[in-house]
Amino acid sequence: MSQWLSSARDDRVLIAWRGDKALCLGQFRRDVAALTEKLLGREERRWALCFDDSYRFAVALLASLYAGKVPVIFGHQREAILKEQRTDFDALLTDLALNPGVPILAVSEGAGADIALPAWPRDPRFILYTSGSTGQPQAVNKSVSCMDRESELLAATWGDTFQGCRVVASVSHQHMYGLSFRVFLPLALGLPFDAQLTQYHEQLIAQHQGQRLVFVSSPAWLKRLDNRLAIAECVDVISAGGPLSCAEAMQSKQALGVLPLEIYGTTETGTLAWRRQDREETLWQPFADVRLTVNSDGSVQAMSPLIPDTGELVLSDIIQLAPDGRQFQLKGRADRIIKLEEKRLSLTEVEQRLISLPEIADAAVITQQRRGRTVLAAVIVLSAYGETRRHALSEGGFTRALHQALRCWLEPVALPRSWRIIDAIPLNPQGKRAYAELQELFL
Repeated sequence: MSQWLSSARDDRVLIAWRGDKALCLGQFRRDVAALTEKLLGREERRWALCFDDSYRFAVALLASLYAGKVPVIFGHQREAILKEQRTDFDALLTDLALNPGVPILAVSEGAGADIALPAWPRDPRFILYTSGSTGQPQAVNKSVSCMDRESELLAATWGDTFQGCRVVASVSHQHMYGLSFRVFLPLALGLPFDAQLTQYHEQLIAQHQGQRLVFVSSPAWLKRLDNRLAIAECVDVISAGGPLSCAEAMQSKQALGVLPLEIYGTTETGTLAWRRQDREETLWQPFADVRLTVNSDGSVQAMSPLIPDTGELVLSDIIQLAPDGRQFQLKGRADRIIKLEEKRLSLTEVEQRLISLPEIADAAVITQQRRGRTVLAAVIVLSAYGETRRHALSEGGFTRALHQALRCWLEPVALPRSWRIIDAIPLNPQGKRAYAELQELFL
């Protein structure tokens, strides 16, 4: 990462673009240096980074590290939740209209003068937040050196294929996968990247004109491809956040010209394995330095040089190792953290948000399959106030009001799509929630 701004490279090297605007290395150096100088004059130590634009995010990340600050990256950009998490950061770097009640520095590119950067800090780190099994956001301390090693690993495996390409993405840099593949990898390989998200298939077709593209995407996006549109042939398509089915992989190949390169990893471990599905149940292949072992309790221990400090971590996924002891199949998650359209969600947190509403005394959240999609369903027990509100409104009007009240806290994908109102959450003989009975409420 300290080599991204190397003076040995020509100022005219293209770093990123935004629409018709080219953002070159000379501009990148000046933007990082100008923001670094501002941050050196500030007392705040932990700076949250919340950006729509990936170029400005990269400027803020580099500048905060050069200034000896601690970048804090949340997996969202929601003002209401930032206010709840104010004890986790001291100030905010952003290109958005946010006001979480802390000092704010707005970040944009300018025509700043050349300013010498300070020395690169020793063992710089940043904090990336993800959901924990308790439902509370979990801070993951990430080592920049581990991120650099990950980029070196990926470059050694696919760098030759990616040379001469541009990187476009439909995933956010605010999450580990997007951070690794949308920001770190292109900057490490010297590949230009699009500062803006590719949100629609038609945008990808337009980007493809005359360009060799590496497309960083997700199963949720790839599932929405329209094969009636023109082929947007990519050099490679990378997908992570959840497994594709073999049919979905083949559909992606038809629309984009290549079987997706699926990546498996976690926020805590970084990239662990990969596969290209040329047949049903293609096994995942760990990278050379990654080892997976099954513990006596059935959990799986990952050992990797990309895991900071200890080099090992117990995974939250259920994994079945192949007879060779290396390749494996993914069998789901072992806790109440789920992947929904590639977003890591805590069912416990959704339940806590429901119970925080004055209308609700208790709640249970489960998943359902609806027309091939996974959605959330909520079973709720009303408070006395909730009963009053329910009688004042129609049944649909009442649940729509609950849905609206949750919007400032939860992403759209985390909002319940179905509701059942009951007198008490059913328990099994062990005193635990009877999830089978909860599912039956929606049959």
